[in-house]
Amino acid sequence: MLRQAQNEVFIEGILSEVDIKKGSYMKDGETVETIGGTVKIRVDQTINNNPVTCEIPVSVFSTKYNKEGKENGIYKAIESMATDLTSIAASSVEEADRVRVSGSSRFANGNIQMNEYYNASGNLVSFPRIHASFINRIRKDECKPKATFTLEFAIASMDYETDADGVQTDKYLIKAIVPQYGGKVDIVPLYAVSPNVIDGITSNWQEKDTVLAKGRLNFSAKTETYIEDLGFGEAEEKTRTINTSELILTGGAPEPREGDFAFDVGEIQQALTERKARLDELKEKATNGAKVRKAPVPAANAKGFDDLGF
Repeated sequence: MLRQAQNEVFIEGILSEVDIKKGSYMKDGETVETIGGTVKIRVDQTINNNPVTCEIPVSVFSTKYNKEGKENGIYKAIESMATDLTSIAASSVEEADRVRVSGSSRFANGNIQMNEYYNASGNLVSFPRIHASFINRIRKDECKPKATFTLEFAIASMDYETDADGVQTDKYLIKAIVPQYGGKVDIVPLYAVSPNVIDGITSNWQEKDTVLAKGRLNFSAKTETYIEDLGFGEAEEKTRTINTSELILTGGAPEPREGDFAFDVGEIQQALTERKARLDELKEKATNGAKVRKAPVPAANAKGFDDLGF
């Protein structure tokens, strides 16, 4: 089976908001108790030499009991987030707790996954989401705000981004195939904005390569003013908020991984085929509201990544 990629997130900042709730669902005729929600962490950091205030949403979730019927330690940890931590929303920036999410710590596990679903119009909605098992309180004088990631992936495609009108932008887009737990894959968009980073990518990486890269999490919002002119009469000044959820590459290993350290092309293609089947089923359910039976998954095409599922 396709091995899981190295996928680590490190966040240090101020606890901004806590939205955690208890719930339940039915499985095999029994009620499964759960707890989950979103914790936002405010991080002031520099991205491509520009100061950015990020509000990074971190998703947490756990069932109350594990497979052995014992109370889950992660459930208790999430429960304590809601009761023991102080956020900006509940108090002030000065009083709020400083926290850390660390994928490399034995006390925490932060990683990047894609949240994907189809709306009623049949359009795929896809954006990166940060998941964590634990969020740790740290001392105020210990906090050094930053939000970074380390990610291993196979390159599906790489080229300059184009906007809705087909015009090339100055951002370089890599569609990264990230193997997750259980052999599933996510297609994660990664952006390079620094000319030095773009040059390093184009000089050393190619499609289908397995590579390791580092970057910064940019979950931010900005308000801009624009003029709405309907054609005649007085133009109206309006404002709008633009939300950004991007993974910005800041560097990487120049040499692609080889041999046993590289992802197998055939296994990647098979995982992509299975991903497309899952997305097709989600689309059918969203547009028709009816559950459909999965079609048999065809054999992998070992020649390349010829179908990303969208």
